[in-house]
Amino acid sequence: MTDDADPLICMCAHVRESEILAAAGRGCRDLAAVREETSANTGCGDCAEDVEELLAYAAP
Repeated sequence: MTDDADPLICMCAHVRESEILAAAGRGCRDLAAVREETSANTGCGDCAEDVEELLAYAAP
């Protein structure tokens, strides 16, 4: 997968979209769970909205 196909969502922790979607597939349903699973949103916090949008997209 190229970087364009798998964008970097959390710059601080270097977490890509695919990692967040995979965490959602493993049962992460909120920002706190994704934070614990991937370390996304543990730095500056600017990616919170993007992570939550991905969770909404991946919701069953």
